[in-house]
Amino acid sequence: MIQAALRWLTQTPAWVWVAAFLAVIMLALAAVSRPAQIEGAFALQTALVSPPGSGQSAPQSVALPHSWDAEKPPWSGTARYELAWPAALTRATQYALSTQPPELALYLPRVGARFRVLLNDQVIASEHWLTPGYVDTSVVPYHVALPAALLVRPLDANRISVEVQGQRLRNSGLSVVLLGPKDPVEARYDKVHAWQVQATWMMAACSALLALLAGVLWLQNRDPAFGLLALAFGAWVLRLALTPLVNPPMPFGLWFYLHKLSFTLYCGFAILFLWDVFGLQKNWGRKLVLAMLWVGPVWLGITILSGNYGLYRIWSGVILVVSNTTFLLLILRARKGLDASQRMILVASLVTSLCGIRDFAVVQLGVPGDGDIRWMTLGSLVFMLTMAWILVQRTTVYLQQIGQLNHSLEQRVAQKETQLLAAFDQLRESERREVLQAERQRLTRDMHDGLGSQLVQTLNLVRSQTVPDSQAITGMLHHALQELRMTLDSLEPMEGDLPAILGTLRRRIGPALEAAGIELDWQVQEVPPIAVHGLPLESLGVMHLFRFLQEVFANIIKHAGASRVEVRTWATEPNGRVVLSVSDNGRGIGTGQREGGRGMDNLRTRAHALGAQLRIAPAVATSSPPALPGTCIELEFMVLGAP
Repeated sequence: MIQAALRWLTQTPAWVWVAAFLAVIMLALAAVSRPAQIEGAFALQTALVSPPGSGQSAPQSVALPHSWDAEKPPWSGTARYELAWPAALTRATQYALSTQPPELALYLPRVGARFRVLLNDQVIASEHWLTPGYVDTSVVPYHVALPAALLVRPLDANRISVEVQGQRLRNSGLSVVLLGPKDPVEARYDKVHAWQVQATWMMAACSALLALLAGVLWLQNRDPAFGLLALAFGAWVLRLALTPLVNPPMPFGLWFYLHKLSFTLYCGFAILFLWDVFGLQKNWGRKLVLAMLWVGPVWLGITILSGNYGLYRIWSGVILVVSNTTFLLLILRARKGLDASQRMILVASLVTSLCGIRDFAVVQLGVPGDGDIRWMTLGSLVFMLTMAWILVQRTTVYLQQIGQLNHSLEQRVAQKETQLLAAFDQLRESERREVLQAERQRLTRDMHDGLGSQLVQTLNLVRSQTVPDSQAITGMLHHALQELRMTLDSLEPMEGDLPAILGTLRRRIGPALEAAGIELDWQVQEVPPIAVHGLPLESLGVMHLFRFLQEVFANIIKHAGASRVEVRTWATEPNGRVVLSVSDNGRGIGTGQREGGRGMDNLRTRAHALGAQLRIAPAVATSSPPALPGTCIELEFMVLGAP
């Protein structure tokens, strides 16, 4: 039995429990807000009132509550209500000349827009009677203690008067006044004040928080539902913030317009939010709500200009009819296939709708009920809490979707990264093969042009001579061996180290210069690594540099007639370059000699391949150090890593 009950409890949907809980609350609220008398108090339901501007005319009897906007034409100005002392109160207190006067108080649920209370023509309470600007005391309840010193004997001889300054469109006037013992009256005042004022500010703070949350979520994902909910809660915050203000910092017309328009916007945006949550397409019900949002500002503007409170009563009825009609359409259209969240929303919306119908019937139509306790306060709280739950649920769903998307994205990124790494490996392998192929081709070309050419010449020499010239053959083979060594030297990893490259070359050209009787002045200094077109100097570049210098020294040995050669390196400070200079003291470049020719073209071609700037000039034109007579050839390189 117990297990079956527990199984039934756990399997019952959450919306059923919420509906049952709200039903209990509605029943309790109906019990609390049913018309009931204050213990020992008496209701003053009639009064003699002199209409504003009536002069000396006799007062007329009116039933309370009395509304100035219901008069034809509506009243404005100052009126005085004379309240008859209830004889039953005199009998109930058993007041006599020998007894102490009882502590009595008045409870005024609604009075204003400004008022003061008089006891036996003495002012005992005044609320904003002389305050300038717009004031509306009718938005909050009041209680007034009757001073025992002003009471006369017998009690039914006392006169209670309430003077009122009315404000059009505010339903000014006087509600039913309760007169009785001070403690029960104050208890009733505290209850209604907490319900109407403190609860209103609490609801405004909660609504502001939810409006901010919905707005932030809308900014993040642009979900229309969050945008509509932010607008609805924003309008409700404005409505609640303006409701309990007795002396708002604005003209009455602006206060009235914002106060009534905010309620219209709240109802309209809340209904549109429901339609969006249920995923229903546009139809005439949705168009009806949009029409209400467009007509509302115009209708309320006309109400203010005309000063006719009846127009606002009509508009309140329009809002009630449109809201409930569209709500019923929503139920009829979405009665099948609802999930737990949608059922929860329907329950909360139904409670809010019933609260609105009850308040309209009691406050505007005069249906019996305690008009001081507005059910809409509880209804809006239920609706807000439900919407907050929807916000949390949708946010959770979005976070889960984002998590899934992030996980999927991470998997795709990892997959693409693997593909890119594989492609990079393939590309690197392809580049390695291309480099190897290019290096093979270069080596083949160099060996063919250098070593191969020397060997072919040597072979031809051997074949052409009956008695081979061993000295000539030895020289040619020695030259071929030098070509092979130079090719092998170019393959050494130099990494742009110009002094190391030149040191390797020095071992090859030193003996040739010495054999030609030419002194070598070696002034090679440490300089930064050089680059070819911004890239590190590799074997191909080293070979170009070898060939360049080989051509230079060959020209010096064969044609310059020099006795001294100077090789220098240095780094220039301003532009961050490295300079290689080869100077001789030979004949130099004369005016009768041609600067062109095959040798000079080869130098320019190899300098271009090295990405270096070539300068050829008489040695006397060399800037540093003190120049030698003859020719100076300079190569200016880029530094590795320089911009």
